[in-house]
Amino acid sequence: MIDALKRLLDHLEATLDPRQQADVLARHTRVLRWEPTDRAPVMLQYPMPADGDFQPFPHSEALADPEKMLHNELIGGFETRTCYHHLVGDDLPFTVRGNYGTVVIASMYGATVEILENNPPWARPYASVDALEAVFDIDPQDFSRGWCPKVFDTYRSYADTLAGYPNVRQCVKVVLPDLQGPFDNAEMLRGSSLYTDLIEAPELVSRLLARMAETQVALARQLQPLLHEPLAGFSHQHASTLPGHVLIRNDTPINISPAMYRDHVAAHDETVLKGLDGGAIHFCGKGDHLIPEILAIPSLTAIDMGQPEMNDLDTVYRQLSERRIPIVRARVPEEQLLSGQAHERFPTGVTFMHAVTSIEHAQRFMDAYRARSS
Repeated sequence: MIDALKRLLDHLEATLDPRQQADVLARHTRVLRWEPTDRAPVMLQYPMPADGDFQPFPHSEALADPEKMLHNELIGGFETRTCYHHLVGDDLPFTVRGNYGTVVIASMYGATVEILENNPPWARPYASVDALEAVFDIDPQDFSRGWCPKVFDTYRSYADTLAGYPNVRQCVKVVLPDLQGPFDNAEMLRGSSLYTDLIEAPELVSRLLARMAETQVALARQLQPLLHEPLAGFSHQHASTLPGHVLIRNDTPINISPAMYRDHVAAHDETVLKGLDGGAIHFCGKGDHLIPEILAIPSLTAIDMGQPEMNDLDTVYRQLSERRIPIVRARVPEEQLLSGQAHERFPTGVTFMHAVTSIEHAQRFMDAYRARSS
């Protein structure tokens, strides 16, 4: 084991508190079930101190070494900080994943994956419709293809490493990698031509989305024995707790109309969500125009917004409240969280992500936030 990972694991074994983490998960689940709560869960984001004991490896190194990847994940993903949680005490659920970016399923279907310096990997689409036809000759359960073998090896490596640290193993959830969603994966294989295909070649889009949905369900099921998701009926993505067992990323469908989403995409999202016993849908950017159609999906359990400030959060909340579908990782100004205004706007059914400037700021914030609700 590399020295940096051993030092971090020794630190976490001594500082992580299973009782505190159980309280965090109980708070999340109450809110996600729309039950009354004194305060909503808040996950804090803050920069790593430059002179801190733990520093992440460059992303390119982590992609090539499961121990470095685990080290980076245990520091905390999405600018959350598992390693400094004992100093802050926010409502962060501790998670690690195989962090291979967005390309796992696309790589399985022959997309060329490229990495530039320390940027996340991306996939180059097929050059033409004729070339794309090769996708339909690939077995959707052939997990020997693309990056799938390294993903499975990474999860087995995590299990072997964490077995020697029982407290870390108990506290840290091992969660699914980013498997994207049917439309996002199809776009990586077809490129931006997928948008015009919705009009000019809808049959091709339907075939491609069906294949992507089938593959996502099969791959998630194959990975489930390697996960550690101990909370029945819930899972974790994006450093947060979710009802259900999968998070579909729908960053590309936000560019289409509600009618196009309803007619071409929604049924394939339902295939994934139903196939994995329910789950949430994520989008970055402005996607609130799709909320009524997303709400019509029977197996939907939550909405996760990457940029909630770009959406009409109060209107979305009213729409979701009819089905008691929660919003995960909402953002509001700090003064609203500390004054109680956020609780008045969203008395339950919402969890928050909040960015602060430092560990010291995080400590001050949590002291004030807890005091307000006590």
